[in-house]
Amino acid sequence: MGQRSKRLELVLSLAEKKRQQADQFLANSRQSLAQSQATLAQLDRYLLEYRQMYLGVNAQGATGAQLQTQQAFIQKLEAARQTQVQAIEHQKRELEAVEKHWQAMFAKFKGIEKLTDQVRKSEAAEQEKILQKQLDERAQLHRPDYI
Repeated sequence: MGQRSKRLELVLSLAEKKRQQADQFLANSRQSLAQSQATLAQLDRYLLEYRQMYLGVNAQGATGAQLQTQQAFIQKLEAARQTQVQAIEHQKRELEAVEKHWQAMFAKFKGIEKLTDQVRKSEAAEQEKILQKQLDERAQLHRPDYI
């Protein structure tokens, strides 16, 4: 392995570490978004359940205080849901940025990997030429006795 390919190996190693970090960051970002979406779905279920319960209690003739308490709770659920929707939108924008970063790190890694492979092949071909030249020179130095 030549000096150039050794140096490129170091660069490739660093690029691979950065790509792996980007992989992990992307996975974390996707997982966070999925968890937030699951939380939103859960809030939607709670909201639907409490709205149905509110309608049932209202039909049964609940007191004004009970109705106000349930309305306040439903409003809090709606506010929590709206906050969650906003958080999800923010996470989606963040995920887009993370995906762009990941793509850049992946492309950089692949470019360095390709360059490293080309340099290795070039160095191997150069070594092969040197070896062939040495073999040719030795063959010329050693003359058979019958000549």
